[in-house]
Amino acid sequence: MSTLKIGTITVIVNGFSLNNGSPYFQKAVPATLRQRIGKATIKIPLRSVNGNFAVQCHRLNEKYTALFRAMRDDSSIIPSEAKLAALALLEQAGLNAGDGLQEFKIPLSNGKTNTLSPADFLHDYLSEKDYEPSGVTSAAFSALNNKLPVLLSEAFSVYLDNHQKGKDKNFIASQQMHWDKLINLLGDMPIKAVSRDEARKYRDHRLGAGVAPTTVLREINVIRAVFTKAIRELSLNISNQFSGIEVPKGNRNAKDRIPYTKDEVQMLVSEALSIDDEQRRIVLVLALTGARLAEIVGLRKADFDPTNKSIHIREHATRSIKTEQSNRVVPLLPIAFEAITKQAIEVRGDYLFPSYACGEKTNADSASATLNKWAKKYVAGKTMHCFRHALRDLLRAVMCPESVAKEIGGWSSSHDVSVHYGQGYPVKLKREWLSKAYDWLEK
Repeated sequence: MSTLKIGTITVIVNGFSLNNGSPYFQKAVPATLRQRIGKATIKIPLRSVNGNFAVQCHRLNEKYTALFRAMRDDSSIIPSEAKLAALALLEQAGLNAGDGLQEFKIPLSNGKTNTLSPADFLHDYLSEKDYEPSGVTSAAFSALNNKLPVLLSEAFSVYLDNHQKGKDKNFIASQQMHWDKLINLLGDMPIKAVSRDEARKYRDHRLGAGVAPTTVLREINVIRAVFTKAIRELSLNISNQFSGIEVPKGNRNAKDRIPYTKDEVQMLVSEALSIDDEQRRIVLVLALTGARLAEIVGLRKADFDPTNKSIHIREHATRSIKTEQSNRVVPLLPIAFEAITKQAIEVRGDYLFPSYACGEKTNADSASATLNKWAKKYVAGKTMHCFRHALRDLLRAVMCPESVAKEIGGWSSSHDVSVHYGQGYPVKLKREWLSKAYDWLEK
């Protein structure tokens, strides 16, 4: 282990070393394997053309860790590790993936040379080093002809590398969460081996675990997109087994769509006002804007306009927005304005609700768990999202024009494209309708 300076940052990198000023990856061979490997230390020169030295060391360390495990006949080795071990095995034999079409000239004692295929050369090497036939040695032979299968974990990397949001931390985390559920169920199997039965197995497993059909459908949409991207980018001649997988509609989430009643909104607002802390101020803003929880939790001070008494819900580095229409300016009624103003004065930093948002991420799930648990002490069977449904009904009740209501809530419009022209409705007009919708609420 040594240090490596990247720009102005010094990091500790496993396996990095300098040999006469030249960068190397170095890893000790376990004592029990040194006779078979033929050396006590793996030393591989690092070349700048192969990218960042720290990344090269990380990848080489993964490969040789997997190889050592495989050589110990570790039965717990998984397919992705077996693949890495196979590549490391080729490397030790002086071969590379794809060498199968070449021929090696082996010098003989009489001065002549013998032509040997890479497969024969690898066979001789494995025999000399006492390797028993295994999944790793089979994978090494496959690698000679570039026939190693693409694993599910690798397919996800291809998806990110070819997606416009592939470097967005929030996007990666949300997509990875769904993809990992698939790998946890099926294992890190080759993408070509995933069958229609396995796709249905995933759907049925998630539904059987009590997950809402709408959530399962959302997960499958992500999985389908990863398969589509990997199949196209890797030119795989296979079908996307997640295409057309249907999720039965259920009524499990019917209660989640029931809005809070006026009495329930009044109760929660009153209780939140009596406590008046960071969490309850989030509740107050949700109750009087009908915004999505992540939209409020991820607010920055720069998104708060005290002069016009409004907030600007927009995408930023640590919080995306659901749709184009979600980007909007929402007026704050007095109770919500007071809550935001207090929060802006009391907190340091750029984010209004630092318990759940910072420069690295916005954790709406944590806020949801905390606030829903609190709210259910007063109103059972409903969640913070019910404020959003309540707003929709309240605006209907006062005959708010549909187009204005959609701008307030950030709902998608089914009208023609002209609804996106211009700057939208003025904040003053949206405030008038929002005030009418909540004119019954007492502080």
